[in-house]
Amino acid sequence: MLPRNPSKSGKLHPIGYPHKLMDPLEMEIPGEEFSLYPNIQDDTFRTIARAIDAIAGIVCTDKEGYIFHANDVFCRTSNCELKDIIGKKNNIFQSGKHSKEFYEEMWSCLHANKVWRGELCNLTFDGRLCWMDTTITPWHDSQGEVGGYVALRLDVTARKQAEAQALKENRKRQEAETLLNDIVETLPDGIIAYDDHGQVIYFNKANRDLYEQIAPNLAIGRRREDLAQLLEPGHDLTLTSDINMPTRQMVHRLPDGRWVQVQYRKSHSGTLVSVQTDVTEIKRIEEQIAMQAERDPLTNVYNRHALLRRLSEIATPTCSGPCAGPCTLALIDFDDFKAINDGLGHDAGDRFLSCVANRLQSAVRHTDIIARLGGDEFAVLLPGAHSDSDIMEIITKLHHVLAAPIEIDAQSLLPSASMGIATFPHDGVSPKELMKSADLALYRCKRDSRGRFSIYDTSMHRERLRRETLTGELLQALEQGAFTVVLQPQLDMATGGHIGFEALVRWKLAGRWVPPEELISIAEEAGLITKLSYQIIEKTLAIMARFKHNGLEPGIVGLNVVATQLHEPNFARNLLALLRKYAIAPSEIEIEITEHVMLDRSAKNIERVLHKLHGAGISIALDDFGTGYASLTHLKRFPLNRLKIDRSFISGLPGDTDDHAIVRTIISLAHNLGLKVVAEGIETQAQFEELTMLGCDFAQGFLIGRPMDERTAARYCKPGGNSVAA
Repeated sequence: MLPRNPSKSGKLHPIGYPHKLMDPLEMEIPGEEFSLYPNIQDDTFRTIARAIDAIAGIVCTDKEGYIFHANDVFCRTSNCELKDIIGKKNNIFQSGKHSKEFYEEMWSCLHANKVWRGELCNLTFDGRLCWMDTTITPWHDSQGEVGGYVALRLDVTARKQAEAQALKENRKRQEAETLLNDIVETLPDGIIAYDDHGQVIYFNKANRDLYEQIAPNLAIGRRREDLAQLLEPGHDLTLTSDINMPTRQMVHRLPDGRWVQVQYRKSHSGTLVSVQTDVTEIKRIEEQIAMQAERDPLTNVYNRHALLRRLSEIATPTCSGPCAGPCTLALIDFDDFKAINDGLGHDAGDRFLSCVANRLQSAVRHTDIIARLGGDEFAVLLPGAHSDSDIMEIITKLHHVLAAPIEIDAQSLLPSASMGIATFPHDGVSPKELMKSADLALYRCKRDSRGRFSIYDTSMHRERLRRETLTGELLQALEQGAFTVVLQPQLDMATGGHIGFEALVRWKLAGRWVPPEELISIAEEAGLITKLSYQIIEKTLAIMARFKHNGLEPGIVGLNVVATQLHEPNFARNLLALLRKYAIAPSEIEIEITEHVMLDRSAKNIERVLHKLHGAGISIALDDFGTGYASLTHLKRFPLNRLKIDRSFISGLPGDTDDHAIVRTIISLAHNLGLKVVAEGIETQAQFEELTMLGCDFAQGFLIGRPMDERTAARYCKPGGNSVAA
């Protein structure tokens, strides 16, 4: 049954009456029988009704919900015509978007004769969703009973869509902010941001962890200046820096020792963002690299580069820093280190160097610099030390600590250090000049008095120039063959007969003889010693050939060879070829080597060469025995025939008991190994007699005969000529 609508006459009009649809504005307001607004006069009501009808959708239903009226706005927003909805129940517009509880609450309100207001999501007649701000008011019949309901609707679809879009955007923004916050909180870098008033507006966990000292007081709104007061001075430069300063980057150290790199930038809106990165590990690696760049990896003292840098800070005329001033430079070189390194092995040599480096550090002041320049050469830089008393005090202490024995692999080594000393600015006004002066002093020390020290003087510079000149002259002399061979005789101590010579080199330059030690030293320094040795060998063989041609018997002639020759793979072949060239039998010569040759790092190759020469019939003698580090193992390994006792042990005879014991031991050792013994440097009859008593086999020295030129040596070889000496 269709709901009905009351009229002024009290008659009920069918809602679906076909020939007339009642417009609520044309309805006469029933007096006491029907009045929705009893307190409003008719004209006023009509004015309000028309205004509402123009802006709001209006639909009227009976109390069962059947529609009996709807205005144009309602039909337009519902996308329908009036005829499509009259007589139909209002639930045709339900969208299903609201819950059962929603409708129960709405009807509960209406059944209580109250006005309900809310937002409904409805369906238009063609099935689209629309949102309506809806007010539903019960209307009463003439008996005061609820006759139905009038609903006023305002279309808020656009607003609801905007709200939904805004909600969606807000949700996305919140998700993005949550994600960004998660990312920032997860970052290992500390982040803190300040507004243009210097107040904290954001910080993350890493920032709190880095700055534990202020973490309890760190909060949004705190001022930078307040936080800065909680830190030790200089530990966070961004807290005290001017917010208007340009973008900067800096590295500083925290109180707990960590290093932090701080970068901050100011945004267009005035926000100052500071990013702090823990670079402790990077700094550690940088420090390690810097240390490796300036430290010697073996001894952990400074290297040459660091020494030169330090010298440039101190010993430079234009330097005016706190480190500038007088200083002393001592260069230290360990005598015979090569013998230790080659004879005992590189590991033993490394331990030797580490030990002496530690000793040097223990002997100097904390302001002094110890550096290893390479090999066995060290430098000691003494800032402020320039007086003779300062230098002597420190150098004496250095010598004392370096002279103590070093135990390596159950062997006791006695270090012998030579030192060259120069002072700034007296001996050099630049690091280069100072180094050169100290090097000249070191050279003088090693040449004249090993195991001591020399202080630079200007004569050393003149001497260096002279040696450079001699090197040039030496090159020319080698090209011209301008060297002289002299022969020093050797005597059989048992029979008193001549047994041979040792060939020695002499060089006369500009009418003066160059000292043999200086000649050898210059040749070694210039890398010409091998060429010089070959030339002397060939000259000696030529003299022997002439002697033999003249019917003379020179005996066995000793030839000094150097390690570089023995390194040559063809040395044995070349020497034997020279013997054939001059018709000299291998048994008529003797190769003399020093202990340094036996201790060379290529000793095995040298051993093979010597065995080949020995197998060909050439005698092998070990020269200057007792001055190096040769062991009994070396005497056993090498094919030796004779030991030559160094003159330093002979000079003390017969009075020096130590020399006596050493010589006696060497002779006994050699004889037990099946070797003959030659005593060098015999100058007195007493020495000769002492050596005879000790059982020495052969004698060589000024007492027997001085080195002779070829003519004198020829006379010496003639019968009865043994008393002739030049």
